[in-house]
Amino acid sequence: MTKTPDLKKVQDTYARDGVVLLRDILSNEWLNRLRHAVDAEVAKGDRYFAYKNMREKPGVFQDYCLTSDIGQRVAEVADSPWTSLIYDQIFAKEPGTATQTGWHTDQPYWPVSGPIMTMWIALDPVDPDNGALEFVRGSHAWGAKYRPFKTDQLGGFLHYLEEGNPDYVDMPDFEAQRSDYDIFHHDYMAPGDALAFDGMTVHSAMGNRTSTRRRRGYAIRFAVQGATYEPRDAVTEWLHDASLQPGAPFAGGRFPVIYQSA
Repeated sequence: MTKTPDLKKVQDTYARDGVVLLRDILSNEWLNRLRHAVDAEVAKGDRYFAYKNMREKPGVFQDYCLTSDIGQRVAEVADSPWTSLIYDQIFAKEPGTATQTGWHTDQPYWPVSGPIMTMWIALDPVDPDNGALEFVRGSHAWGAKYRPFKTDQLGGFLHYLEEGNPDYVDMPDFEAQRSDYDIFHHDYMAPGDALAFDGMTVHSAMGNRTSTRRRRGYAIRFAVQGATYEPRDAVTEWLHDASLQPGAPFAGGRFPVIYQSA
């Protein structure tokens, strides 16, 4: 397995910004296999956020998560001795899907505390016209726990969850106050590029304003050293694992360790 190029720079960028772009992490074989597998899932016609946890069933998604070098990549970026697998998810914004994905952080939606990472892999060319991801630079280090929320079919905000939980605060209106924050995106991602970002990094995704260009993204969520299992019934029932105790390391059971350094 090839080590991540310019690793020290990658680690520094990730630690500072809460997100880093990794170029060309997929072989052509994996790219083609994942594209076909994504198309087969999307053909089911479910809601935008419904295509998730495919990796628990035998097939291309499970094969990629368990046998590729993605676990090593995560461990290297996070500077962790191990990587465990949380779940995977498809984000396919078809042409004309103008809805912007609401600003949010990922971690409140999962039964985990501590450092976690998403690898968001582009399966099509991605740019601001067809749904580039945007990030608030450095927001992972703010210490703010933003309240999770329910979305509509296309990813738009409907209502907050965990409304009575004092551990969370409502999400600021980042879109209305863009000039107050360091918001950025990458102008172009080639198929096979990936964005690695922290579970506490505030992010969104632009709508797909094109009439012909798809934007298929394959996101895999991981835990690394320091992450613990913290189930919350209001949001995360579908990811609970009775074999893990609250506060235990987030590894094992439904969440296999897929990379361990020698």
